[in-house]
Amino acid sequence: MNLVSGNLLWTSVNPIPHQYAYLTEDIECDVVIVGAGITGAACAYYFTEAGIQTVLVDKNIVGYGATSASTSLLQYEVDYDLHQLQGMIGMDNGVKSFKLCEQAVYEIEKIVNRLEDKCDFERKECFYYTTDKAQVKTMKKEYGLRKEYGFDVEFLEKRAARERFSFPVEAGIYSGFGAGQIDPYRFANALIAHSVKKGARVFENTEIINMQNQGPGITLTTHNHKKISAKKVVIATGFEAQKHIKENILQLSRTFTLATKPAQKFEGWHRTCLIRDNNTPYVYLRTTGDGRIIIGGEDIPIGGKNSNMAKVHDVDGVLEEKYTMLTNKLQAFFPGIPNIEIEFKFNGLFGESKDGLPYIGEYADLPNCYFSLGYGSNGILYSVLGGRLLRDLYFGHAAPELELFRFGR
Repeated sequence: MNLVSGNLLWTSVNPIPHQYAYLTEDIECDVVIVGAGITGAACAYYFTEAGIQTVLVDKNIVGYGATSASTSLLQYEVDYDLHQLQGMIGMDNGVKSFKLCEQAVYEIEKIVNRLEDKCDFERKECFYYTTDKAQVKTMKKEYGLRKEYGFDVEFLEKRAARERFSFPVEAGIYSGFGAGQIDPYRFANALIAHSVKKGARVFENTEIINMQNQGPGITLTTHNHKKISAKKVVIATGFEAQKHIKENILQLSRTFTLATKPAQKFEGWHRTCLIRDNNTPYVYLRTTGDGRIIIGGEDIPIGGKNSNMAKVHDVDGVLEEKYTMLTNKLQAFFPGIPNIEIEFKFNGLFGESKDGLPYIGEYADLPNCYFSLGYGSNGILYSVLGGRLLRDLYFGHAAPELELFRFGR
């Protein structure tokens, strides 16, 4: 499958900060992490901070997989509303998932303050809304639940929304806290650079072709027949991790994104908050530190791994159709923003679990293996949660949150 394609924003505006060698000898460590995107980088950060001897490997270049196409809206809310999660996993667990994501936003802020690169992180407010009159009652119900469980929310009816936004809104939930935005490529690289200073070893262009359990440990073999012996392995390879799992754990879509040249003003966009509608698929918007607008959505289910959408290439007519739709929507959202000019068009695979939550923890059929699979719109927040939870699990402390993210749920 073609993971990402197009003119990618993050890897275009950022230079490669460091190139890592490929593995050329047999080595040993406590933990080897497979996958050097944001998920693997977060795991490396937590493990090395705890003094665990860590090796991080990737078959490609650090951050050039799904991380390079992430739009990186950091929001406490997950892909499903609280009232929907109530029927899926129960209200207590639904609230817990929202709270964990909120805590992860603040945890990222703390981490960034320890890094040399601040990664364009910024706390943001966020707006979740509907344009469907028939959904107003449901939106108000969702607002009531969030308010009841302590989230900092405000309900905006049509008239109140018109005072803040230039696009049509029937009703929405405006959140004052629990959200942020970041440059995911810089964040992944900064986490890894910090981990290297703590003793981590990193190898790019090092593909793992085999894993074999050997007593209390596990041995990984690379494409050039080198071996890594470890006590535990963390699988942080995103969609590719499906090959290790017998159950069907996610549905794949292709999502589309545009990024503009820097804008001078943002008329009709209250506090440049994060924006997401409640459509299926939904459209989302954010800004960047240098004033760009990012808009994404228009997802298409890919079908099988051999479908046209799975292997799509940059000259495909469907891609241009989706980019045109997003361009038109952006202009309709903000007619008061002058001279909006699209600079980057790209797309990537997006995976969603049945409840919008990640898979973090152990899998019964693979001893000595941990998984951190941040499926869903909150992949970066799930990556931070995964790093923390797996670090604790390594030391024998299985946090109760792992039950929420377990396989077989």
